[in-house]
Amino acid sequence: MADLIHYVKTHAQTFSALPLTDVDGVILAQLAYVDFHALNRHHIHRLADLTDPLLIKDVVRLTWNAAANFNLLLTLQHSPRFRNIRWHDWIKSADLETEKQFCAVTFDLGPSTHYIAYRGTTATLTDWKEDFNMTFMRDIPSQRSALRYYQKQASRHPGTYFLGGHSKGGNLAVFTCLHSRGFLQNQIQRVFSVDGPGTKKPLPAAVQAKVTKFIPQASIIGLLLEPQTGYQVVKSNAFGFRQHDPFTWEVNNASFALLTTTSRFSQLTQQSVSTWLSQLDNATKKEFLDSLFSVLRATHYQDFRDMSANWEISVRLILKALSDTSPQVKHQWRTVTGQLIGTFFSGATETMKPQLKLPEVHLPALPRKKPLTKTK
Repeated sequence: MADLIHYVKTHAQTFSALPLTDVDGVILAQLAYVDFHALNRHHIHRLADLTDPLLIKDVVRLTWNAAANFNLLLTLQHSPRFRNIRWHDWIKSADLETEKQFCAVTFDLGPSTHYIAYRGTTATLTDWKEDFNMTFMRDIPSQRSALRYYQKQASRHPGTYFLGGHSKGGNLAVFTCLHSRGFLQNQIQRVFSVDGPGTKKPLPAAVQAKVTKFIPQASIIGLLLEPQTGYQVVKSNAFGFRQHDPFTWEVNNASFALLTTTSRFSQLTQQSVSTWLSQLDNATKKEFLDSLFSVLRATHYQDFRDMSANWEISVRLILKALSDTSPQVKHQWRTVTGQLIGTFFSGATETMKPQLKLPEVHLPALPRKKPLTKTK
């Protein structure tokens, strides 16, 4: 089975010979997770110069799939197609008070051709909280930062732009295109959303024409807040939530292996969560999420990895925080989670109805009995 790394090994053409493909767009979006701060400290700004395996191991250490990202960088370094790509204007900002975590980098693919990669969700509590804030906020801080970043780059480095990102990064890329005006939107050639959440409302036709959105067949994240069906379903060799990882997606030459529809479970989850969110007002969503994350922060860990590595301590602190919450909060939790469970099972029942319908049974006709005659 071909994957992202196999694609890099088998496509040696330069970008002038083979323009940016769907797979290129996903690979560059994935690179946003790399620790460019460490690379900048070593004065490395080109993939071909990334030759130290120990440094490569260090800059992918905190990514979701460190082994696959390590192999990807090793392969890109030798690729005639990718090795001369340069990056600049890497930015990373976090603000616990405003619940913002933002990161972006610009790649130069050729003269006046740029790709802005927005980083997706990491393992930090702040990142996850900002993601969930999308359900009730008109826009989140990272979305506004993504738009400003593109505006600044387009002013400094005029030319054609591609935007992309995985997970939350895909949402940031689409948001940026959606809210760019005039010349700035005209400069954007394509936008890649790699299993990124939607924008809650249908996109204008002009923006939708530029957006290429990929989701795996068991997608959950990519279908959140997504009112449209203008996405492509990619075949993955993984199971369940692991399909969110693009390294599990199957590649067919310069494209992805596509399916006609998502899985039944993915459809059920999207429908149930959408229905559930529509039942809650924004104030309830905010209060529920604030109380949920306050319990998680009681562990004093800011990263889910640290929480998992110290799970016994974490569980104990979470249980204590739960017991200390007010009766009003506990009641709200029961109400909100109860609505979600009820909506999910209601949707599951409707989904299963066609499968539970009993087949019609046709019994053979019974022979007619002869009428009884009286005996004398």
